[in-house]
Amino acid sequence: MTLFVLLSSSALVLVEPAMAQDREEVVTLDPITIVGLRPVAEEDVTVSVTVLDREDLAVRNSPLLADQLRAVPGLGVSRNGAAGGLTQVRLRGAEANQTLVLVDGIEVSDPITGETDFGLWSGLDAGRIEVLRGEQSALFGSEAIGGVINVVTNKTAGFAGLAELGSRGSWRLDGRAGLAFENDGYVVVSTGNSITGGTDTAGLDGETDGSQHYSGSVRAGVTLSGWSLAGLLRYADSSVDFDEDTNFDGALDNSAAEIDSQQLTLGGSVSGDAFGVNHLLRASYHLTERDTQNSGFDNVTDGDRFEVAYSPSLTIETGEVSHTFSGLIEYEATDFERRDAPTLFGDPNQVAGFNTLGLVAEYALGVGAADLNGSVRFDENDGLFDDAVTWRIGGGYRFEAIGGRVRASVGEGVTNPTFTELFGFFPGTFVGNPDLVAERSLGWEIGWDQSFGPVTASLTYFSAELEDEIFTAFDANFNSTSQNRDGDSERQGVEFGARWQVSDALEIAGQATWLDSDDDAGVAEIRVPDWTAALSASWQAEAGWRAGVALDLVGEQTDLNFGTFPASTVTLPVYALLSASLDVPVTERLAITVRGENLADSAAQDVFGFNRTGAAGFIGLRFR
Repeated sequence: MTLFVLLSSSALVLVEPAMAQDREEVVTLDPITIVGLRPVAEEDVTVSVTVLDREDLAVRNSPLLADQLRAVPGLGVSRNGAAGGLTQVRLRGAEANQTLVLVDGIEVSDPITGETDFGLWSGLDAGRIEVLRGEQSALFGSEAIGGVINVVTNKTAGFAGLAELGSRGSWRLDGRAGLAFENDGYVVVSTGNSITGGTDTAGLDGETDGSQHYSGSVRAGVTLSGWSLAGLLRYADSSVDFDEDTNFDGALDNSAAEIDSQQLTLGGSVSGDAFGVNHLLRASYHLTERDTQNSGFDNVTDGDRFEVAYSPSLTIETGEVSHTFSGLIEYEATDFERRDAPTLFGDPNQVAGFNTLGLVAEYALGVGAADLNGSVRFDENDGLFDDAVTWRIGGGYRFEAIGGRVRASVGEGVTNPTFTELFGFFPGTFVGNPDLVAERSLGWEIGWDQSFGPVTASLTYFSAELEDEIFTAFDANFNSTSQNRDGDSERQGVEFGARWQVSDALEIAGQATWLDSDDDAGVAEIRVPDWTAALSASWQAEAGWRAGVALDLVGEQTDLNFGTFPASTVTLPVYALLSASLDVPVTERLAITVRGENLADSAAQDVFGFNRTGAAGFIGLRFR
């Protein structure tokens, strides 16, 4: 589904001459790697995309990826209580399993649930994050209705590390070592480790629910005779405590429930030119294993995804006119297994598999100040679902005299039912529905990008219509299953983003989003804020001092209270998260770090019934 993007981001972008011996020099990624079958210059994109660079990520300086993403327009975060708990990200009101997540271009969305639990993604050593919004299935296939998030890991040469202690019995230890060689070669090894004692998720003054995360990765690349080779190996192990509703009254109880997760990601790519054509070939493998221990049950679910892809591309330039023809053939095999002891409710054990063959054609035209592009994709779905055809077209035009640019795009997205929705079985509570059909969305947007000297700003209106939305239906005994909605669900909104380079040392950035997301009955979708906003300031002095402050605002959102039948709708109030970070240099390579989360001790709640996480402070040492 996304193998091609690994080639473009790993092989074409990560193996850059900028990988130099200077330990502080970071690979600069000017092109956007996920808006087409080849990287596209930021000034030529025709869709909404946000890039968070190393300076942006340093403002909040959070080890949790979801907290960093609050700076992105159109993006909402839902966290079940404490840090490390289940954390979902939604783009433009789409569900969590409708947003595709990549690391260095490799798809890492959970093969079991189709979504990404951002509570498990710490210590990722991100150097840059690209967030592409809107229906993108014409390039990526299933799961790209809301958009695509690509985390590009840090390729800094030299040695760096961070040791940190703080609130809730938390500590964090990250390290990275990078070497650069001739032929643009590099090897980067990094580790990330964090532990937190957590908070009382149920809010009953009982035990606390903590988490432990360990990860390690190796990235390498080299250029030989004009051909670039790149690879990634990452392993992560997580253990997260959680509270559950043990007496089925709709409220959390203190319990010793725990989820242990392991993730393995492996990918490699080769790219180069031959016979006047650029060639990309890559393969990747991602495995997620989850062991859930709760209420006397101990079930294990395994999901793995293997992908291989080949993509040729040809560019023809004549004066100011540029034509780029690209194609992609991609094969994906996904397998799912659930293991548990049979119960009085039935046998929960399941084994299933699914294969997809995708074909993509893309054309891009550049004529002076105008840019046009279009792509179409066909997915052969192995008979489990109907075969799918998705498409996207876009255009943009620059008005050089006023420093502005208009852009517009329209396209289709598709999300196949997940293995959990199709075959999931939770004794006495959930039974899968093998008759589900894929969700489809048609969306369009129009935007204006403007530069005013040191100020850049962007304003976008978007609208989308989702058909066959999958939801969870409950009966009077709290048994549930997945079903497709009969009507269409509507999503529309306005996104605004701005950045002001006040001076060489100071930058101010902000975003605001107004969003209306309703189901087929006109009822607001749960856990989708009606507005979000963020404002941040970053200061970097030549002497090594660095400071950042961010204010993240989340508007009202609805959720369900399962303590009643039928479940009643509740409104979660507006909240604000104030965070700050500071680096105080001790020597040229050593600094004291201080950071704070939720400094105003806001009563932030994303999911009804989960206890709020309060203010927290952390202090550490950074080696660079």
